[in-house]
Amino acid sequence: MDAWISPDHKAYVTIMVHFEHEGAPVFMLLDLIKVARSHPSVNLAEAFVNILDEFGIEDKLSILF
Repeated sequence: MDAWISPDHKAYVTIMVHFEHEGAPVFMLLDLIKVARSHPSVNLAEAFVNILDEFGIEDKLSILF
């Protein structure tokens, strides 16, 4: 996940997925969205959850803390 503000002051979030297929690493852009507001953690979390829900993959994540 990455977030930034463009030069014209629009906030964006990207979500990349990384997985293995037949032993080879695969990296794909899952989504690129414009967020309505700046990107403090609450807005980023909301965008992230919405994307996971949209793609139906919320139960497929491995999150390491």
